[in-house]
Amino acid sequence: MKEPEDLTRRKAVFRARTEHYASLGFDRFAAADFVIGTGGRLSSPALDVGTGKGLTAMALARRGLEVVSVDPDADEQALAFLLADEAGLADRIRFVHGDASDLPFPGGHFGCAALVGVLHHLQDPVPVLAETARVLRPCGIVILADFSAEGLRLVARVHREEGREHAVSGATPESAAAVLSGRGFELTVRRSGHKHDVIVLTKKTGEGA
Repeated sequence: MKEPEDLTRRKAVFRARTEHYASLGFDRFAAADFVIGTGGRLSSPALDVGTGKGLTAMALARRGLEVVSVDPDADEQALAFLLADEAGLADRIRFVHGDASDLPFPGGHFGCAALVGVLHHLQDPVPVLAETARVLRPCGIVILADFSAEGLRLVARVHREEGREHAVSGATPESAAAVLSGRGFELTVRRSGHKHDVIVLTKKTGEGA
């Protein structure tokens, strides 16, 4: 089946932007692998919150995990599916169009969750974090990652070159970790690299969300 013209155009834009980032010293795929690798041993199913172009979902799938991707933008999900399919990973990823502050999953459903590059888009991350905490099982791992200050400067530069502005809410992995620490999570890893800051937390046994 032929790709819709708009999807083909957006895929070309994604690839051009990815190459531009690489020319500036930032490998988007390597960054996703670094972030997910920081989580250590992860278990299925994995929840990818705010999947965007699917880089995190694909990084999780490359580790052999079954992944559920949730994003409110149906167009982004369509592109993410296409990219995952081309990478041979779509059979491991279920793409769900929806609101991460109201997840259609029972409590304790997921073995791990990742919020990568999404926090700085959220004016109020607490509802999303609360839902993530609810659907994660005891001893489950949550990975919080976003661009470092250097990374945000790079993203802002690329956006300006394209005639756009990159809005930043002020939510960070540190502020999100503080919220989850009050909901029965223990910080286990803090790491920086690939223009990202990463914090990993583990849900304590017997703790409610």
